[in-house]
Amino acid sequence: MNLRFLPALFAAAILASGGARDVQTTPAAKVASPAPLHATRIVAGEVTYVDTALRLVAVRETVASATQKGQKPFRRTLTLVLTPDTKTFRGRTPVPAEELQVKDYVVVRYAETPQGAVALSLRAADVVARTTPSPATLPPPAETAGPEAGQHR
Repeated sequence: MNLRFLPALFAAAILASGGARDVQTTPAAKVASPAPLHATRIVAGEVTYVDTALRLVAVRETVASATQKGQKPFRRTLTLVLTPDTKTFRGRTPVPAEELQVKDYVVVRYAETPQGAVALSLRAADVVARTTPSPATLPPPAETAGPEAGQHR
């Protein structure tokens, strides 16, 4: 007897004897079909408008880009809707969307939907105070050694 048919023979014997009738099967759990995914895009720019009541943010691109080859590059302004699911950060720290301000530099990941651009995440740059040090705090300039100090030309 060929051993390849042995599992099929056992299954047929179980079905014929009625042993399979006692097995209860549960229906498969219904999984909600996911919403159609929209293509996500990223834009980096400066916030030009914030409306926390309407949850709208306008971002003007920092870098000019051409949509098609041969056209002049331009910077577009994109109006984004902030949903309750939008993750907002300042640097690496999560912050509420109400802390966004005009002139913040941001990187936004968004999805194009039929209703418009919906922000998925928005990261504002950390505010770093850049000051020029006063002459009193600068170290003294290093003295330059001439040829007589043993340096070769």
